[in-house]
Amino acid sequence: MSVFLLTSQRNAMRALASQGIFATDCHAQVSSIIAQHLGPAHAALIAEPQHDPGQQRIDWYASVDGTATPVSALPAEEAERLRARAGELARDILHLSEQWGKDAQSREALAGQMLALVLQHPQEDDLWSVGGQPVLVNWGFAPGAVGAMPQDLSRMGGAIPVAAAAAPAAAAAVPVAAAGSGCLGWLLPLLLALLLLWLLLAALGILPSPLPASCLRPAADPRLDQATQAAEKQRSELEELLRQLREKALLCKPPQPKPEPKHEPAKPDPEVVTPQLVPDKPIEPAPEPKPEPKPEPKPEPKPEPRKNEDLNIPADAAKKNDLSFLEGCWQSDTGLFSHPSNTPIIAEYCFDKKGQGRRFVREENGQVCSGPATARFEGNRLVWRAGTAPCPRGNQYVPQQVQCTGNDKSTRCQGVEQSKRNLRWKADFKRK
Repeated sequence: MSVFLLTSQRNAMRALASQGIFATDCHAQVSSIIAQHLGPAHAALIAEPQHDPGQQRIDWYASVDGTATPVSALPAEEAERLRARAGELARDILHLSEQWGKDAQSREALAGQMLALVLQHPQEDDLWSVGGQPVLVNWGFAPGAVGAMPQDLSRMGGAIPVAAAAAPAAAAAVPVAAAGSGCLGWLLPLLLALLLLWLLLAALGILPSPLPASCLRPAADPRLDQATQAAEKQRSELEELLRQLREKALLCKPPQPKPEPKHEPAKPDPEVVTPQLVPDKPIEPAPEPKPEPKPEPKPEPKPEPRKNEDLNIPADAAKKNDLSFLEGCWQSDTGLFSHPSNTPIIAEYCFDKKGQGRRFVREENGQVCSGPATARFEGNRLVWRAGTAPCPRGNQYVPQQVQCTGNDKSTRCQGVEQSKRNLRWKADFKRK
């Protein structure tokens, strides 16, 4: 389960991009490349960013479990070890970036540039410890000040401390005490003689050599070459089909429009004079009786909502885009548990007649977390979308989405957590 670290304000930093693509938008691809070529420890170095819908805040999550502590809050020795480990992992990623970025025209060039950008961050406090694993937040960003340069994680922990460098010189100044009489005087020459004898016998082929015969580079993965060749072949076939289609389109002549038939003007009918008897006084027609107005049909009263009734979509609600049946509050057990309290998460949504409302998460300790929520019809599907639900104590719940299909007799819903794992749960909503 992901561990929440902190929330960053995006307007306080400057986003880094390559070829118009922001580095944080490629987290899934970059993390997959690092895990495939370097291992899970290297992939866990970069935290997962979650952008809010307004692109104003970023929530950072660690992909490993454990207690999350910023490096500035660690003891000095533990902080130095964490920085050294982070620098070691970052230099491996930088080396992979340089290998992929050698050919600027290759397909791996953009991936190499993105790998270099994930090591850039605004300040030293961006490094965290999660269960002893170094995790970097705010990567892919530079300080918000104009002209300020970002820091490079690959340079962290690379320099040898001054005290450690001076230690050999200080030790050399101390006079060496004379070795006491004992077995070391004859044991060391004996060991050297045995080593020389082993090397001599190994050179003659009598004993195996203690040194490796050669250093062989691992063979390249043939599946990658096959996939690359297949993609090139498909691209060539597609371009050839498009070329043939354009040539055939030029050979097609548009149909000639049919001439409109000419209509001769109709000859007027000859005037016919009909004799009439004119009465002395014109007879006024009797006024027609006015029709009685029909009574307007009274709308059928809607049934009163009942507590604990199942959520069912009326038959004509999607056609009329009518969301009034959602008015009120609905609850469902998600089957999920919050971390680290391990308490069950109950989803609660409250809407008005137009589908506008909020999502609530009520914890056992009395804390209530809430965020905006909306409902709308997308074809015959009823879709609820809820943004991040922040809590008064600083933690928050990731965005949610609920999709429902059915009719007024049977409706099925499914919820999805909008996070890296995309956890799904069966939603049986009942009126609260």
